[in-house]
Amino acid sequence: MNDRTRRSRRDRGALLGGLAVAVVLLAGLGAVAEDPCLKQPDLWFPAPGVVLSGGVTSVQEISGDVCRGGTVTITVTIDNLSCGDAGAFDVTAYWDGTSHPIQTKRVGGLLGCDFVKLTFTWDTDDVPAGSHTIIVRADTGSTVAELNEANNEYTFDVLVRPNAPMLEATKRYIDVNEGTVNPGDTIRYEVVIVNDGCEDLENGPGHEYTDGLSDLIAPTGYVQVTRGTIALEGTTIVWDGGIPAGGSVTLTYRVTVAEDAEIGIEICNQGTAYWDESGDGTPDASEPTDDPETSEDDDPTCFTVDEPVGPIPLCGTIDAPSLSEWGAIALTSLLAIAFGWTLRRRRVNP
Repeated sequence: MNDRTRRSRRDRGALLGGLAVAVVLLAGLGAVAEDPCLKQPDLWFPAPGVVLSGGVTSVQEISGDVCRGGTVTITVTIDNLSCGDAGAFDVTAYWDGTSHPIQTKRVGGLLGCDFVKLTFTWDTDDVPAGSHTIIVRADTGSTVAELNEANNEYTFDVLVRPNAPMLEATKRYIDVNEGTVNPGDTIRYEVVIVNDGCEDLENGPGHEYTDGLSDLIAPTGYVQVTRGTIALEGTTIVWDGGIPAGGSVTLTYRVTVAEDAEIGIEICNQGTAYWDESGDGTPDASEPTDDPETSEDDDPTCFTVDEPVGPIPLCGTIDAPSLSEWGAIALTSLLAIAFGWTLRRRRVNP
């Protein structure tokens, strides 16, 4: 057998071997491509605006606050974050906990990386007025085994307004003198009263707002209001007037901190708003003012009296040179002048 024949057989064998390896690799890739996802599904509520498969964005929203008896529309997006398919499951909406179901919807299943949008409606006929939390929970029966069982819930806050006036009041203070509050400073209080109810607040027989000032603050006589009438009765601020449904009023009044107020003492003050909730013509509901600068609800507005900072003393603040220092300064100046004069003469008379 000559060399040409040997080379031809060797090349043919290498080619066949390469083809065999390629066939094996392709078969392996085909097996991998056909291998199903072995992960468990993962149902979750992506944040609003998250881009999902197909370029669709996630929607988690409610139609907004309503008067009692109105309908709230709730729209949610449930996404399968995993490549594993999810079987059929229930999605339930509740208000203020699982003891108050709104509606349940059945999802026949959700493929891996797929999503579904659901809409619930909530009739608030039998719901008490006030703030409520809506909870939407996926797989309420826990029938789907998931990678993460802790992300199957989304919440909304909603206000069910009463079919009557309902007042909320905030009160903040501003030190007119700026900086910390010192004895003798002037404080400006700003009170905002909002009618969150679905009916107008009428000007009733009594005051709609009162604020009895504490012993360590005295009224200055400065009072202003955006609607109604504000006045000073002794040391008590009073306001009379009406507020339309969804409207508000702002009261502004100034007080002076006592000159003998103890340093470090905390001075707190709080007003109260009143209204007729039952509609019988007499005030039967009240709400204290809340300090919006704190996380507590319905808490008084407080400030601490601080020690005043006096003017900066002038004595000893300027380090003027002593007589010997003045002499050193004069000597240095004379030497600089002499050096400059000598240098100039050399340039003129080389």
